[in-house]
Amino acid sequence: MPERIGAFICECGPNIKDAIDIESLTAFALTLDSVVIAKPFSLLCSGEGGEFIRSEIAANKLTRVVIASCSPKEHEETFRNILAIAGLNPFLLQVVNIREQCAWTISDKYIATEKAKMMLAGGVRRVVLHEPLEVNEIDCNADVLVLGAGIAGITAALNLAGKNRKVYLVEKQPSIGGRAVRYEKVFPNMECGSCMIQPLLNEVMENENIRLFTYSEVVNVKGYLGNFVIQIKSYPRFVDISTCIGCGICSEACPVRTADEYSLGLRDRSAVYIPAQTAVPHIALIDRKKCLHFIKQHCKACIDACPFGSINLEDSEKIIEISVGAVVIATGFDLFDIKKAPQYGYGAVQDVFSSLEFEMLLNSGGNILTHDGRTLQSIALIHCVGSRNKKHNEYCSGICCMNLLKIASLLRKQLPDVQISDFYIDMCLPGKEYQAFFNEVRDKGRIDFVRLKAHDSLEITGEDNRISLKYQDEFNEYKRVFFDMVILGAALKPSKDSPMLAQLFDIKLDENGFFRQGHPVLSPVSVAREGIYTAGCARGPMNLASSVVDALAATGKISNRLVCGVKIRTEPLIAEVIYDNCSGCNICTGLCPYGAIDYDAAKKTVSINEVLCQGCGICVSACPSGAVKCRHYTDRQISAEIEGLLNPGICKKI
Repeated sequence: MPERIGAFICECGPNIKDAIDIESLTAFALTLDSVVIAKPFSLLCSGEGGEFIRSEIAANKLTRVVIASCSPKEHEETFRNILAIAGLNPFLLQVVNIREQCAWTISDKYIATEKAKMMLAGGVRRVVLHEPLEVNEIDCNADVLVLGAGIAGITAALNLAGKNRKVYLVEKQPSIGGRAVRYEKVFPNMECGSCMIQPLLNEVMENENIRLFTYSEVVNVKGYLGNFVIQIKSYPRFVDISTCIGCGICSEACPVRTADEYSLGLRDRSAVYIPAQTAVPHIALIDRKKCLHFIKQHCKACIDACPFGSINLEDSEKIIEISVGAVVIATGFDLFDIKKAPQYGYGAVQDVFSSLEFEMLLNSGGNILTHDGRTLQSIALIHCVGSRNKKHNEYCSGICCMNLLKIASLLRKQLPDVQISDFYIDMCLPGKEYQAFFNEVRDKGRIDFVRLKAHDSLEITGEDNRISLKYQDEFNEYKRVFFDMVILGAALKPSKDSPMLAQLFDIKLDENGFFRQGHPVLSPVSVAREGIYTAGCARGPMNLASSVVDALAATGKISNRLVCGVKIRTEPLIAEVIYDNCSGCNICTGLCPYGAIDYDAAKKTVSINEVLCQGCGICVSACPSGAVKCRHYTDRQISAEIEGLLNPGICKKI
């Protein structure tokens, strides 16, 4: 049965009508093979335009449609919907872009019209080869895994957990809250960090739709959007979480003392401990590497001391398997290892601290003294330690300047007589409230701001029980001053677990080691693999407010994509394998950026996951035997369009 093609030309108001001879183009369309009707219309994308196309399809029994209009990026989906309502498969359509490629780029009306004719001929020749594709649907799981229980992860979990959706919140540390709960104050309003975060932590614990896994990590990932199967390894606490009330008696009884990681080694703890007074969950755990029982000394002091019988030295790690539809990675950041920049004296000179270490000193209460008990008289704050430096990290960490200004403000209140010197290269104040905060800190005095010539123009050494700081200022003058204490604003680095997680979830890292965004502007919280989203400092340095916004963006994406009881529509314009031609060479498997291709060892061929495939065509171009084709963009279809474009005469009726 011969095809009956309808060609419709959109005038697009004056955009196309004034630049192209519509009457000549319409007459030309009627000369093309299989075209039974060709008509112009003022605005085909309008409601009236849609009704016009539908009525012509019905009246002329059209089997295929070509529309000469604007870019298919703008209205191809609109026209597909029109065909579907008219009872025609929406993929039996070809949109020819004569606005951007002819009307808007060619000033000569005759030439623009002739090019439009060539493009229309190519469209007609191509549409004959279109196949009636179908949009499939798959069942999906609306539950979500959130990896990381800092401010971003907690925000995501609380906003996703609901009546018809469970959230599995996995945190590697024994307590939740991330670094935010350690902050003495949070800029710019100088609120108490732990006071601000604590209610959210309690909400997590009380929410029946959130299942929390602390002291745990993800070890295996399978599946795709709507149907992920995740394995979680939960490490043994050696304490029964159902009976422990966090009274701390076991810690008091333990004879072991060791450095406390939570306070960055500024305090010590026992081998059985609760991470912090405000830790959530407020439950003890045993450090197996330090516990005397596990190093063959058979100590049972904690067992004898616990009034609730909560100590279980036979505890072991467990593997829990869960099913979810989407994943949010919110694993936060690590701080730059300042010892890699020895000019700052960190680790070699007494009383040189990172900004986070100093936060812990402020949180500990009492007077802040030097290591030998002297009252502080002078403190130096150093910006951009490990940031904006090609040797370490070329990017700006974004929050270090504000963090040091916050510390300066806290110091001025706690130690009103101390002299503060602030050494910086450039001051980064990106937020709308940040300039006002800087002005307030600066205008209250007792802080000297010193602009350095370059990062490498500063050197810190210990001398006569004080700290010597040599530097070159912005006027190229070399100077030397002495301080009692130095605080270093260290760069924010990707979490050390990021490479492992990238491999586990089959996603990419950017050049700095953070998770690569789907698009830095249009889809910043997405990654290439659909169903996986990033939030907070997992995708780049940012402050608490931005981390919360990130988490809300990720949850919005998931809520829109995964609705309980609603199936997921799969994209039909994807690659497919011609199995008779496939040799099983496996070249395409490693090249697919979406992890959509699997190798079947039994059949010795590859298969394509229709949910994961995005139709990019990399596998098609790489296949040496032509065993992979891209639906709607086959070699025959594209070749036919090129032939019609280069030689419109072959498309004319005989």
